[in-house]
Formats: sequence, structure tokens, C-alpha cells
Amino acid sequence: MGAYMAQLVFVDLETTGLDVEQNGIIEIGCIFEADGKREAENFQSLGNPGDVVYDAEAAEVHKISHEAIAAAPSLEQVLGQFDSRCADDAILSGWNTKFDESFLHKAYQRYGLNWRFDYHIFDVWSLYKRLQLIGKLPADMHLGLGTVAKHYNIIRDGEDHHRALTDIEWTWRLYRLAIEQEICPK
Repeated sequence: MGAYMAQLVFVDLETTGLDVEQNGIIEIGCIFEADGKREAENFQSLGNPGDVVYDAEAAEVHKISHEAIAAAPSLEQVLGQFDSRCADDAILSGWNTKFDESFLHKAYQRYGLNWRFDYHIFDVWSLYKRLQLIGKLPADMHLGLGTVAKHYNIIRDGEDHHRALTDIEWTWRLYRLAIEQEICPK
């Protein structure tokens, strides 16, 4: 009998800014993996966070209009749908995951949802930082998701960077590349 593998929840958020105390989540994109296999259905939704600060700089990056946010279901409803897909003790994963985890945790608190995630997070960025540290990536290379995705040629035509589902798709592809091709030597 094989060892139990916790569910990995690859999550990317688009937010109204960078301040977890003032800004809110407006889009969630997720890929779920259990026992080393990607689940068939992803999760993606816009969510209306209500009364939060909207930074012009964030809107310029993700290009999600105020009208689209206003028409979206409440963030509380979206989080409930997202949460129903997550196993107890799931491990959050992503690119620079601490940012997303902080916004997600704050939203769970705001809406009185039970934080079901393991206290560990798995940041795919760290795999590529290690490659940089051991000389497998240029020392001066910026380790932004788009830069690394382009370097490894995993971007497909028509994919729009800085939308949650696309960004998490790139993150998942980079994760699988690292695992399948063992690009992170021991």
C-alpha cells in the first residue's frame, strides 16, 4: 500500500491591491492534485469582495473591470465553493504562495470559514530559486512567473498573464516540469 499524499491545492489570486488589510480577493484560480494526479476540473471564479480599497496599479495589471467585479457573486459564496473542493489538511501551493495564502487566510477569517489547510505551504518558486542558486538558471534572472514560464517555453498561444487560472496553470506546468524531468537535482 502506497503512502498517502495530501491534496495539493495550486491557487492563484487576483486582488484589488497588495495590502491584505485594505484590499481584497477578486479572482480565484485553482488546480487540484491528489495522489500525484491532477483532478479533472479546475476552479475559477471572479468574486465581489465588497467594501475594500481598489488600487489603480492592481487594476492595470489584471485588467478586471469594476463592472465585472460588481456583477460577480460575493466573495463569501465563491470561497464556499472553493472550500468545498479542498480536502482537510490540503497543502496550498503556488508561485510566491505566501502572498496568496495571506489574502486567503484573511478572507476565511472575515467570513468565518474554518481554515482547513495544513500549516505548510509549497512554493513552486522555491524550486526555481534553488536552480538559480546552483547555477542552472542565470544569477541575474528575475524569478517572476512570466519570466520563468517563458524561459522554459511553457506558455501557449493566447494565454493571458495576470489572470488567476492562467497564472496557476503556468505554475502547475512548472511544478510538473520540475518533478517529471527532475530539473531540481538532489
